[in-house]
Amino acid sequence: MKPAFSGETKEYISRLPVRARHCRLAELHALIAGIGEISVDDTGGLGLLLQSENLPVIRRGEYLLRVLGGEDPEISVISGSGGKTPLYTAGLWDDAVLHVLLKSLGFLSSRGALKEKTLPAPSSLLQKECCRRAFIRGAFLAGGYVSDPGSAYHFEIVCVSHSRAEELRSLLEGFGIRARLTTRKGRDLVYIKESEAISDVLSLMGATASRLEWENARIYRSLQGQVNRQVNCETANLAKTSRAAGEQLEAIRKIEEKAGLNSLPPHLKEIALLRYEYPEASLTELGNLMDPPVGRSGINHRLRKLKEIAESL
Repeated sequence: MKPAFSGETKEYISRLPVRARHCRLAELHALIAGIGEISVDDTGGLGLLLQSENLPVIRRGEYLLRVLGGEDPEISVISGSGGKTPLYTAGLWDDAVLHVLLKSLGFLSSRGALKEKTLPAPSSLLQKECCRRAFIRGAFLAGGYVSDPGSAYHFEIVCVSHSRAEELRSLLEGFGIRARLTTRKGRDLVYIKESEAISDVLSLMGATASRLEWENARIYRSLQGQVNRQVNCETANLAKTSRAAGEQLEAIRKIEEKAGLNSLPPHLKEIALLRYEYPEASLTELGNLMDPPVGRSGINHRLRKLKEIAESL
């Protein structure tokens, strides 16, 4: 069974190389803000735990913690009972390493006080465009979802607070991507409904393969919509032509019953007999059967004259 598009996208971007330390810090900050818990024990020792149902996300977090902190985080899995999805975790408990790392990430003050992760990220982490892209990527890994390309267009990122959601919307708008805010079950989220905007955000996160798949599906849906509209239009035109032909035949029969077709002028008698013989022909086709041929408007005028004569009888 093919995995969901959202999960595929997360797995793809979780494998993207991030060589610059400033970009790693921006992405890790967004990850911790979304799925991380920072704890302080009785002795003041620090602990950090990342938790997600998505294993590639945890592997990405483990990689960033390792390259930035210099220590190997502990990865574990909590088996889901009763058919529930397993929960994967990555933890780091080295107090000295975490003090330095969390200060760099902006979660600890210069005096070592723990800051609320609901607060926006320090501006120092988001000065460069590449860092803002990395931050958005981390936020998507932590709490993002994108619908399958063949279904309704929807992209969203769940945030831990309204201020975090505002921050993320502002970053997206800085790239020319219009996003909206809403709440669901008491949680703030940023969402996008426009197909082109979703394609753009996939691109800025580095999800090239996902964007190509999204674009292909979008083009297919667009072409399918055009075909459907054309078919509907042609069907409506055929129905309209059929109704008109039925009314014309009814008028001709009435003239034949009341006065006889020989009572008609030659040019009207000719078109009446042709309509009898070709009840499903279009006006253009009837005109081409005339000798000499008559244009569509001329045929329409003659048939309308037959209806007027029938109404007068």
